[in-house]
Amino acid sequence: MALLTAEVTWLWWLLADFGVSITTSTLVLSDSTSAISVARDPVKHEFTKHICVDAFYTCAQVHDQVVALQYVPSDL
Repeated sequence: MALLTAEVTWLWWLLADFGVSITTSTLVLSDSTSAISVARDPVKHEFTKHICVDAFYTCAQVHDQVVALQYVPSDL
């Protein structure tokens, strides 16, 4: 999710350089409710020490409304 968020952020910057303004956040679909809850909650979780940088970056981009996270079941 952090890699995809970084790619979306880069594309936003590229489009801004071309003069294209983006008014809505980019929808990111995930089948992991745990990843979505960690990215939405800015509180440091005890079990996320190994992914702290990725979780903080994704959380910051969700807070800045660059990406919007939505759950989608795995079978879809």
